[in-house]
Amino acid sequence: MSLLSRYLTQAHKAELSKRVTPNGFQLMDAIRSGLRHPDSSVGVYAPDGQSYDVFRELFEPILESFQAHSLAHRTDLACLNPAAVISTRIRMARNLSGHVFPASMSRSERLSVEEKITKACFDLAPDFQGTVLPLQDIPPHRLDDMVSQNLAFGPEDKYMAAAGIHADWPIGRSIFNAHTQQLSVWINEEDHLRVAVVLPGARVSACYQTLCLGMSRLAAKLNFCEDAQRGYLTSCPSNVGSAMRITYRIDLGQDSSQNLLLQDLKSEGLIQIRDATGEHATLTSGLVDISFRNRVGISESHMLRDMSMLLKTA
Repeated sequence: MSLLSRYLTQAHKAELSKRVTPNGFQLMDAIRSGLRHPDSSVGVYAPDGQSYDVFRELFEPILESFQAHSLAHRTDLACLNPAAVISTRIRMARNLSGHVFPASMSRSERLSVEEKITKACFDLAPDFQGTVLPLQDIPPHRLDDMVSQNLAFGPEDKYMAAAGIHADWPIGRSIFNAHTQQLSVWINEEDHLRVAVVLPGARVSACYQTLCLGMSRLAAKLNFCEDAQRGYLTSCPSNVGSAMRITYRIDLGQDSSQNLLLQDLKSEGLIQIRDATGEHATLTSGLVDISFRNRVGISESHMLRDMSMLLKTA
C-alpha cells in the first residue's frame, strides 16, 4: 500500500480538493502519480514548496513516516565488512526558491532553472573541472551508456513520468560531470538540482568533505527552497530535511555472513537494499546499494555517524 493510500482519507480528500497553492496547483497535481500507479511506495510529488503547507494533512503524516530513528544505543548495526564496500556515494537534492518543482514546470521555467544552475556550475572550478552537457545534445547511444554508469539520467521512471517530471523530455535537462568523475550535478531530474560525489571504498568522511566543497560553491550563486521547520523542500517527501542520502555499494558475494542481519534490518524498515542497476530494479546479484530508509529530521552529522555504525571494525 502506498503512503498516499494510507493517509489520504476520503474526508481529507474532500477538504484538500478545495485548496489551491499560490501557484495554482491543486491536490490532483500532487497525487497524480500515485493514483496512476497504486504500487508506488509514496505516491506523492510536491508540485511546489507551498504544497507542504496547503496540503499539510497529507504531507505531514508522510513526513512522519520517514522520521529518522534514534540509533545511538543500537549495538546490532555493524553488519558490513569494509573490504566488501566497493564505493560510497553521497548526494544532496535541492530546489530553487521562486520556482515550482519539476512535476509542474512549464518548458520556459524548466529552461530558466537550467540556465541558472548551468551558470552556477561555472564556479565549481578550479576544484572541479568539467563541462555542462544538455541531454538533448548527447547522442542516444552515448546517453544510454552514461545512464548505465550513473553519469546521467534518463526518462525511464514510470512514477516520475506519471507525475509530469519527464514532460518535454529531454529539453531543459543537463548534467555536469567533473573530469575526475568524483562529483556530478544533475539539472532538472526529480529535483532542480542533484549533486553527488562517489569515491571508492568505505569513505564517508572524504566523500562528505568533497560534496560540501561543491555545494558551497553552488550555494553562493543559487537560492534554495527551504522551510524553517522542515528543512530543504524536495519533490518527494522522503528527501525533505537535509535532502542528503548516503549509500554504500556492496558486493555481498565477498562476505555473506551478515546477510541475515541485513534482511532483518530491512524488514524492520531501517535500511533499504536496492539492486545496483536502479531504484526499482529487481535484486538479481550480489551487487547492491545500502542506505538508511528514514532521513527526515536528522542532521547531516548524525547521518554520517549512523552510516559509520554499519561498518564492522577489526
